[in-house]
Amino acid sequence: LASTGMSFWKCKSSCYGTLGLESGVVSDSQITASSEWEWGGHGKEPTVWGPTGARLKTPGCPWAAANSDTKEWIQVDLKKEKKITGRVCVCVCVREREKERIGVFIFQGNTNYLQEVRNNFIPPVEARFIRICPLQWHQRIALKMELLGCQPHCTHLGFTVNSS
Repeated sequence: LASTGMSFWKCKSSCYGTLGLESGVVSDSQITASSEWEWGGHGKEPTVWGPTGARLKTPGCPWAAANSDTKEWIQVDLKKEKKITGRVCVCVCVREREKERIGVFIFQGNTNYLQEVRNNFIPPVEARFIRICPLQWHQRIALKMELLGCQPHCTHLGFTVNSS
Protein backbone atom coordinates (compact mmCIF):
# COMPACT_ATOMS: atom_id res chain seq x y z
CA LEU A 1 0.00 0.00 0.00
CA ALA A 2 1.53 3.30 -1.11
CA SER A 3 0.94 6.57 0.67
CA THR A 4 1.45 10.03 -0.78
CA GLY A 5 1.24 13.35 0.96
CA MET A 6 1.21 17.06 0.33
CA SER A 7 2.64 19.69 2.65
CA PHE A 8 1.65 23.35 2.48
CA TRP A 9 4.24 26.10 2.69
CA LYS A 10 4.13 29.89 2.59
CA CYS A 11 7.12 31.54 0.90
CA LYS A 12 8.14 35.17 1.18
CA SER A 13 7.20 36.88 -2.06
CA SER A 14 9.22 40.07 -1.59
CA CYS A 15 12.03 41.21 0.62
CA TYR A 16 14.12 44.36 0.51
CA GLY A 17 16.05 44.35 3.79
CA THR A 18 19.76 45.09 3.83
CA LEU A 19 22.09 42.09 3.64
CA GLY A 20 24.78 43.39 5.99
CA LEU A 21 27.44 45.43 4.21
CA GLU A 22 26.66 48.62 6.10
CA SER A 23 25.93 46.94 9.45
CA GLY A 24 29.04 44.74 9.43
CA VAL A 25 27.16 41.41 9.29
CA VAL A 26 29.19 40.84 6.12
CA SER A 27 32.78 40.67 7.41
CA ASP A 28 35.75 42.38 5.77
CA SER A 29 37.05 39.02 4.52
CA GLN A 30 33.81 38.50 2.56
CA ILE A 31 34.44 41.57 0.38
CA THR A 32 37.16 41.10 -2.24
CA ALA A 33 38.25 42.99 -5.34
CA SER A 34 40.46 42.61 -8.37
CA SER A 35 42.62 45.50 -7.11
CA GLU A 36 42.65 48.55 -4.87
CA TRP A 37 43.93 52.05 -5.47
CA GLU A 38 46.65 53.60 -3.31
CA TRP A 39 47.04 57.35 -3.37
CA GLY A 40 49.86 59.12 -1.58
CA GLY A 41 49.20 62.65 -2.72
CA HIS A 42 51.20 65.62 -1.45
CA GLY A 43 53.89 63.61 0.38
CA LYS A 44 51.45 61.97 2.79
CA GLU A 45 51.23 58.31 3.71
CA PRO A 46 49.37 56.43 0.98
CA THR A 47 45.63 56.10 1.42
CA VAL A 48 44.35 52.66 0.40
CA TRP A 49 40.93 52.58 -1.21
CA GLY A 50 40.33 48.87 -0.43
CA PRO A 51 37.24 46.68 -0.89
CA THR A 52 36.06 47.13 2.71
CA GLY A 53 35.51 50.81 1.91
CA ALA A 54 32.60 49.73 -0.29
CA ARG A 55 30.21 49.65 2.69
CA LEU A 56 27.40 52.17 2.07
CA LYS A 57 27.02 55.03 4.59
CA THR A 58 30.30 54.27 6.37
CA PRO A 59 32.96 56.97 6.78
CA GLY A 60 36.14 56.90 4.76
CA CYS A 61 37.15 56.30 1.19
CA PRO A 62 35.08 54.02 -1.04
CA TRP A 63 36.57 51.03 -2.85
CA ALA A 64 38.47 52.23 -5.90
CA ALA A 65 40.16 50.04 -8.50
CA ALA A 66 43.88 50.45 -9.22
CA ASN A 67 43.20 50.57 -12.95
CA SER A 68 40.48 52.06 -15.07
CA ASP A 69 39.55 49.15 -17.30
CA THR A 70 36.72 46.64 -17.65
CA LYS A 71 38.74 43.84 -16.02
CA GLU A 72 38.18 45.34 -12.56
CA TRP A 73 35.55 43.94 -10.17
CA ILE A 74 34.39 43.87 -6.56
CA GLN A 75 32.71 40.79 -5.08
CA VAL A 76 30.67 39.98 -1.98
CA ASP A 77 30.50 36.43 -0.58
CA LEU A 78 27.27 36.11 1.42
CA LYS A 79 28.49 32.71 2.80
CA LYS A 80 25.26 31.00 1.71
CA GLU A 81 22.65 31.55 -0.95
CA LYS A 82 20.36 34.49 -0.30
CA LYS A 83 17.48 35.95 -2.23
CA ILE A 84 18.94 39.16 -3.68
CA THR A 85 16.37 41.70 -4.75
CA GLY A 86 18.52 44.74 -5.48
CA ARG A 87 21.31 47.01 -4.45
CA VAL A 88 21.84 50.63 -3.47
CA CYS A 89 24.98 52.26 -4.83
CA VAL A 90 26.87 55.51 -4.60
CA CYS A 91 29.61 55.43 -7.20
CA VAL A 92 31.60 57.25 -9.80
CA CYS A 93 30.58 54.72 -12.41
CA VAL A 94 27.91 55.35 -15.01
CA ARG A 95 26.88 51.81 -15.79
CA GLU A 96 27.65 48.53 -14.10
CA ARG A 97 27.29 44.86 -14.86
CA GLU A 98 26.07 42.59 -12.10
CA LYS A 99 27.25 39.07 -12.74
CA GLU A 100 26.37 35.92 -10.85
CA ARG A 101 25.61 32.30 -11.59
CA ILE A 102 22.32 32.74 -13.44
CA GLY A 103 22.76 35.84 -15.51
CA VAL A 104 24.14 39.25 -16.25
CA PHE A 105 22.33 42.49 -15.39
CA ILE A 106 23.29 45.91 -16.72
CA PHE A 107 22.23 48.88 -14.57
CA GLN A 108 22.54 52.62 -14.84
CA GLY A 109 24.63 53.97 -11.97
CA ASN A 110 24.67 57.50 -10.63
CA THR A 111 26.26 60.53 -12.25
CA ASN A 112 26.36 62.56 -9.00
CA TYR A 113 28.64 60.91 -6.43
CA LEU A 114 26.45 62.16 -3.56
CA GLN A 115 23.27 60.56 -4.90
CA GLU A 116 22.30 57.00 -3.98
CA VAL A 117 20.90 54.91 -6.81
CA ARG A 118 18.73 51.86 -6.13
CA ASN A 119 18.51 49.05 -8.68
CA ASN A 120 15.93 46.30 -8.18
CA PHE A 121 16.68 42.84 -9.56
CA ILE A 122 13.60 41.74 -11.48
CA PRO A 123 13.28 38.86 -11.06
CA PRO A 124 15.23 38.44 -7.81
CA VAL A 125 18.16 36.03 -7.89
CA GLU A 126 19.34 33.45 -5.40
CA ALA A 127 23.11 33.55 -5.16
CA ARG A 128 25.97 33.28 -2.69
CA PHE A 129 28.34 35.57 -4.63
CA ILE A 130 27.65 38.94 -6.27
CA ARG A 131 30.36 40.39 -8.49
CA ILE A 132 30.11 43.93 -9.83
CA CYS A 133 32.13 44.62 -12.98
CA PRO A 134 32.10 48.32 -13.99
CA LEU A 135 31.70 48.90 -17.72
CA GLN A 136 31.87 52.71 -17.80
CA TRP A 137 32.96 55.34 -15.29
CA HIS A 138 33.94 58.97 -14.90
CA GLN A 139 37.57 59.59 -13.84
CA ARG A 140 38.02 56.46 -11.70
CA ILE A 141 36.15 53.27 -10.77
CA ALA A 142 34.98 53.73 -7.16
CA LEU A 143 31.85 52.83 -5.19
CA LYS A 144 30.03 52.24 -1.92
CA MET A 145 27.05 49.87 -1.91
CA GLU A 146 24.54 47.79 0.03
CA LEU A 147 22.83 44.64 -1.19
CA LEU A 148 19.10 44.18 -0.61
CA GLY A 149 17.28 40.90 -0.03
CA CYS A 150 16.55 38.18 2.52
CA GLN A 151 17.00 34.51 3.31
CA PRO A 152 15.32 32.37 0.62
CA HIS A 153 13.05 30.61 3.09
CA CYS A 154 9.56 29.29 3.34
CA THR A 155 7.44 28.55 6.40
CA HIS A 156 5.55 25.30 6.84
CA LEU A 157 1.89 26.14 7.43
CA GLY A 158 1.55 23.34 9.95
CA PHE A 159 -0.50 20.78 8.12
CA THR A 160 0.04 17.91 5.72
CA VAL A 161 -2.58 16.05 3.71
CA ASN A 162 -1.87 12.32 3.32
CA SER A 163 -3.62 9.98 0.94
CA SER A 164 -3.32 6.24 0.50
